[in-house]
Amino acid sequence: MTGTGRLAGKAALVTGASRGIGAAIARRFAAEGADVVNGSLIEPVYDDPAVTSVIADVGDPARAERLVDEAAERLGKLDILVNNAGVELEATIEHTSPDEWDRVMTVNAKGPFLCSKFALPHLRRTRGVIVNIASVDAFWGEPELAAYCASKGAVLALTRCMALDHAADGIRAVAICPGYVRTDLLEQFYENQPDPQGARAALEQKHPLGRVCEPDEVASLATWLASDEAAFASGQPYIIDGALTAGRTFGWARSREE
Repeated sequence: MTGTGRLAGKAALVTGASRGIGAAIARRFAAEGADVVNGSLIEPVYDDPAVTSVIADVGDPARAERLVDEAAERLGKLDILVNNAGVELEATIEHTSPDEWDRVMTVNAKGPFLCSKFALPHLRRTRGVIVNIASVDAFWGEPELAAYCASKGAVLALTRCMALDHAADGIRAVAICPGYVRTDLLEQFYENQPDPQGARAALEQKHPLGRVCEPDEVASLATWLASDEAAFASGQPYIIDGALTAGRTFGWARSREE
């Protein structure tokens, strides 16, 4: 793609970009001038001519390698890899089966490992960047999210190591750690609660800003991190959570009128 924008002329692979945060990132990248491949197991919920979708399973080594190579072939190169694909499991370890544990770790941790591993030769040529979507749950524990928290902690540690190991190649690696984001997954969580509206209000009030994050807000941060404007940003997590993890949560936010 030719044109203007912070990512003009860039080629990006975004995993799990058919909906939610991934979709917002892929579409923002395209709006900023990048050509984008979405690697996902499901069809996208949008139609953007600058985003090409490829069916992919990021947790399978052969299919992950094929996805990365196909993306690089279609785009002519690879400047940006966004490891976004992820799953969540609401359970304690006592109620988590070994198969469920393996699924969460395979998608959330092994997927970024595999895609990054196979993308490195391409990114080395372009002095590119890896953006991993982690979570604030990489820093703390949350009830009944044991496997998910463990997987996101692994993503953060992997990000730091990749940044160190491949800095000499000019490759950057960063992690975005969102708090709660308004996605279909969060909406499903609300609907599964005895009082969906009460659950929604309680969760929003936990954030000092009084609301949850929008997918486009994560996409804005991802766009900056993937751009040349962030050329010295590497090895660190970038938290976007409305001050949720800034201190003790009191369950309320001050009114703007006070």
